[in-house]
Amino acid sequence: MFLSGMLARGRTVVKVSAIASVGRAARWLAVATWMGGIFYLSQQTAPLGVTVSNVESTVAHVVLYAGLAFLFQWALTGGAVRPRLVFGWAPIAFALTVLYGVSDEAHQAFVPGRTPSLADITLDAVGAMLGVGLALLTAALLNARSPRH
Repeated sequence: MFLSGMLARGRTVVKVSAIASVGRAARWLAVATWMGGIFYLSQQTAPLGVTVSNVESTVAHVVLYAGLAFLFQWALTGGAVRPRLVFGWAPIAFALTVLYGVSDEAHQAFVPGRTPSLADITLDAVGAMLGVGLALLTAALLNARSPRH
């Protein structure tokens, strides 16, 4: 009886661990997919069409990098909503997003018809701040709604 109880608990741990691993992989796959989408758009000569306005370009940068920062925050925290954990990873999520924005602009230096821009990096950083802020707000709201033990 004792041995069977230990074996059952062992299987439960394996199942929980496997589920956690799948969740972790899914979160990082979302980050990689979003980054791939940004990379794809960056290698296009005219990613948003032939006649793109400054407003459309600005919105695209902010939205794309807000989404990336949100996904980085989600992946780094493991989907947790504990305030210390969430706030602790926020600067890392922001930094990773801005670094990706810098690498994206460097990539554009090699794409015909595209040029790197410090203004675009600034817009990427604004998007990163918004995305991390949205992730923090989401975590705070989820934490506030969770039952207290």
